[in-house]
Amino acid sequence: MKKELSVMYKFVAGFALVSLIFWSCKDELNKTGYGILDKGDLVSVNKTEIDKSTIKSFTVTDEKQRTDEPSYNLLGTFNDPVFGKTTADFACQFRLSSYPDLTKEAQPDSLVLHLLYMESFGDTITSQRLKVYELASDLDFDAKYDQDVNLKGLSKGEVLADYSYVPKFKLDSLTNLYGSTKKIPKDTVVQEIAIKLSASLLNKLWATDSLTLSKNDRFLEYFKGLYIEAGDLNQGGSIMKIYSIANGSRMIMYYHNNEEDSLYINYSINENSARVSRFNHNYSNTVFAANLDKKVNQDSLIYLQTTGGLASKILIPNLNQWRDSANVAINKAELIFTVDQHFSDTAKYSPPYQVILSAINEKDSLYFPSDLAFSQAYFGGIYNSADGTYRFNIAKHMQELMSKKTTGEGYIRENYGFFLSTADRNTTYNRVALKGATSKTGIRLVITYSKIK
Repeated sequence: MKKELSVMYKFVAGFALVSLIFWSCKDELNKTGYGILDKGDLVSVNKTEIDKSTIKSFTVTDEKQRTDEPSYNLLGTFNDPVFGKTTADFACQFRLSSYPDLTKEAQPDSLVLHLLYMESFGDTITSQRLKVYELASDLDFDAKYDQDVNLKGLSKGEVLADYSYVPKFKLDSLTNLYGSTKKIPKDTVVQEIAIKLSASLLNKLWATDSLTLSKNDRFLEYFKGLYIEAGDLNQGGSIMKIYSIANGSRMIMYYHNNEEDSLYINYSINENSARVSRFNHNYSNTVFAANLDKKVNQDSLIYLQTTGGLASKILIPNLNQWRDSANVAINKAELIFTVDQHFSDTAKYSPPYQVILSAINEKDSLYFPSDLAFSQAYFGGIYNSADGTYRFNIAKHMQELMSKKTTGEGYIRENYGFFLSTADRNTTYNRVALKGATSKTGIRLVITYSKIK
C-alpha cells in the first residue's frame, strides 16, 4: 500500500467545499434519485445491519511515512502503557535572517538553541535527555525522506549539548477560548526549551567570513544544520510537538561590543529550511505484538497510531454482492467504529480528532471512497465524543461495488476491504484502541436502502 494519498486528499478537500454549495442537507442527499423513479417503482425504505460476525479486522503496521518538511517536528521518547515505546527526533537547517554587521571589537558570548512547543503527549514528570549534534551531510530540501532515516549517521560525532528537560504543561486564563475543560484540559501556553551549545560551534560560526555570510546557499555549505536526538527511556516520557517553523524556534548567537552588551544574531528555521523527522517504534512488550501484521488470529481490539505506527485492515466479505444489486438503492451505509475507553484511556490521552478510511484496490493500493467527494461531513471520520465513535458513510462506494463500476484504469471496482489509519500522521502523536470485529461491540455496518421493483 505504497500509493500516497496526500495529493488526492487535498483535491478532494477542495472539491468538498464546492459540493457543500450544492448539497446542503444530508437527508436530501440520501434521497438522490427518488425524483426520477415512478411512484410505483419504489417499494419501501428499509434498514438493516450486516452480521457483525462476518466482518474481520486486523492490526497492521502503518505505511511508512514521509517526514521531510513537516508543519511541525516531534521530539521525545514515550513509553506508552498500551502502545509500547515511540521515539521521535529531527534534524533541520538554519538560515540567516540578515547580514550580521560585526566590528572588530565585537566578541561572542554564547550560542543557544531555542525550541518552542505547546502540545505534548505523555507525562510531565519524566525528564527527557536531549543531545545535539552538528550535521556532517547536507539535508536536501527537494529529496524525499522516510521515518527510518538515519539522522545520526548524517551527523558529526561531537555532542554539542547534552541536556535534560522535563516537558511543561500550563493553561492560561483564557481556557474557554481553546475549548479547554477541567476534564479535558488543553495546553495553551507556548513553552521554550533553551539549550546552550558548545563553544566549538560558537567559535565556528563566529569565524564565518563575510563571503560565506553574504548568501544563505554559501552559509548552508559551511554550516549544514543540527540533529536533535531524543535519548532512550525505560518508562514514562512524552513527545513534544515542536513549532519548528512557527512562533520562533531558532538558534541565537549572543555577543557584545564596546558600546552594547545585548546584541545577537538570529539563525532561523523557516519554510525554506530542510526539516526531517525520524520515528521509531518498539512493540515487543505490547499485548498485540504476537498478532501484529498477521491475518490469522484476530484480537478483540484494533489499534491506530500516528508517526507511521499502527493502522488496521477491515474486511467485509460479499459487500459487493449484498442483496440483489439490480433491485436495491443504498441510501446510507454507516460503518461504525467504537473507541475502547479503557485501553485508550481517553480521560488521560485525547484520541485522534480524525481517522481516515481508505479502500483497497486490486493492486493493494489505497484510494478514497467516492463518498468523500460529497463532503467530509457526509463521509465522516471525526471523533464523536458523545458516544465515543468514528462513523463513515460508504453508501456510494457500496453502490459502485454492487454495480461493478469500471475505474479509469479499466478495472471493475471490486471489494478488497478497507484500510483505517489516523490523520496528521507525520506531525502529531496520537493513538486510539477501537473495538475489533471479534469484540462484543464489534464493528457495525448499518445500511438504509430502498428496494425497487
